Amino acid sequence: MKEEVVIGLEIHIQLMTKAKMFCHCSTDYIGKEPNTNTCPVCLGLPGSLPVLNKKVLEFATRTAVALNCEINQVSRFHRKNYFYPDLPKAYQISQYDSPLGINGYMEIFLPESQERRRIGITRVHIEED
Repeated sequence: MKEEVVIGLEIHIQLMTKAKMFCHCSTDYIGKEPNTNTCPVCLGLPGSLPVLNKKVLEFATRTAVALNCEINQVSRFHRKNYFYPDLPKAYQISQYDSPLGINGYMEIFLPESQERRRIGITRVHIEED
């Protein structure tokens, strides 16, 4: 039996938006005192409701299109529970089951063999970090 090595990568990018992903708090933390760019949504306080930053959706959609993904007409967010010291609300809002983009690819050129190859992209999804 011949075995094949398959390597997968999970790549995160930080979007250059002026406000956070699910609230209107500033992302500009340089020179600011700790906990000054926070609100009830950031802290996960009871009764606070997140609202998706439209710029995040725009940037993520552009990324999915650039990676030749199919854009889902419906995508969904879930809470992933984590207990990390730097995550005060103990959960992260993320997409997984219904991501923004699926089944994409990136085409690369290998100069040594003059060959083009497609690297599969399973999903492009949005999550706070």
